[in-house]
Amino acid sequence: MDLEMVEQLIAQRGIEVVKVGGADMDGVFRGKRILSSHFVEGCRGGGFPQCDVIFGWDIQEQLIDGLALGSAASGYADIVMRPDLSTFRLVPWEAGSAAVVCDYFSEDGGPLGASPRQVLRRVIERAEASGYRPRMAAEFEVRFFREDQQSLRAKGYAGLQPLSPGLNCYSIHHASLDEDLIGGIRRQMIEFAVPVEGYNREHGEGMYEINLHYADALTAADCALLYKSGSKEIAAAGGVVPTFMAKYSDRLDGCSGHLHQSLWSLDGERSLFWNEAAPHHASELMRAYLAGVLATLPELMLMYAPNVNSYKRFVVGSWAPTNVTWGFENRTTALRVIASSAAACRIENRVPGADVNAYLGFAASLAGGLYGLERGLTCPPPITGDAYRAADVLKLPGTLTEAVERFAASALAREYFGDAFVDHYARMRQWEVECFRRAVTDWERQRYFEQV
Repeated sequence: MDLEMVEQLIAQRGIEVVKVGGADMDGVFRGKRILSSHFVEGCRGGGFPQCDVIFGWDIQEQLIDGLALGSAASGYADIVMRPDLSTFRLVPWEAGSAAVVCDYFSEDGGPLGASPRQVLRRVIERAEASGYRPRMAAEFEVRFFREDQQSLRAKGYAGLQPLSPGLNCYSIHHASLDEDLIGGIRRQMIEFAVPVEGYNREHGEGMYEINLHYADALTAADCALLYKSGSKEIAAAGGVVPTFMAKYSDRLDGCSGHLHQSLWSLDGERSLFWNEAAPHHASELMRAYLAGVLATLPELMLMYAPNVNSYKRFVVGSWAPTNVTWGFENRTTALRVIASSAAACRIENRVPGADVNAYLGFAASLAGGLYGLERGLTCPPPITGDAYRAADVLKLPGTLTEAVERFAASALAREYFGDAFVDHYARMRQWEVECFRRAVTDWERQRYFEQV
């Protein structure tokens, strides 16, 4: 769309307000609701002011010290949101409203290097300069609860009522019982131009996996952002709350956020991962890309697993990987190669949980793949059978502390994402570690209260 087309749509559909915003460092859709007449005016004028604090606080909106952006050091200055009009869309579940995703710029006009969408753009541009068109998709596992904002807090986020009882993974008839809610999310997401490809009951009470259709990498990340935010709005109308926590309970499997990726010719006509004559149809280019993603998993882990809770998901035998492995159609490995046809030939990165910021997860995978291509890396042999029992393989970082240390020291991260992002993101995730170290948990009270 261009601005003239947007104006026509606003007039034709009676749009009163536009949700204008983008992803913060945690992948939360933040911004402002702007009246449509002011939205058009702002687009003509170069954008909308936004306090940079959205990049300077944590997910609970506590201010973080030691940041160059979004802190007292910057005076909590304004940055500029510039709508990407190609993302403009009507919000079907909210009459008279639309939404648009923005890029962030400093007041001097330069792109904000620390913003997640800009980080992904930077890596996409590097890929395109080499003749590659990256396409990606996200699939999210999510748990739904029959709760609301008040009951969550009253219960302390524990003892919640799931949308549906029992495990019932892949059960068609149990999924049908929830179709009023889950089907409603699917229909409205598709109308919202967020293409849901399919969904199923997963291995947990009230748990579903929602698959988004693949698209060019930036569009796919935008859809992941809008899906997470929009599904919460739709579910709330039905008295239901979803959570994308990586690990809601130590008694239950975690929620994954698998990232699917492939490279295509610049015209989008030919998969560069597919070779009809090669073993498993995996081209040499695909294998070099795969080798790069695999080799960079440990030092880029922070972009896949950004929270303390993320690392509770990596448990042997839990469908989440624990080591640096790959295989053909192997769901116990970190990277799973799927090569059933040229159109579907891709790599599934199984490391991220549902708490992943898709912009950063996609950027990390793509950067790793490009690293493998640019260095001509070679894959180790694929794992067949149970990867949890594989010998002589590296372990994935096991804590947020370890992941922060590896990322902050990574020359590769600085090359592909820039110093501004690496320094900012490492400090933000270190803050998460510091907050957790100060926290006193229910586990500690139950373990030590009486006996020490």
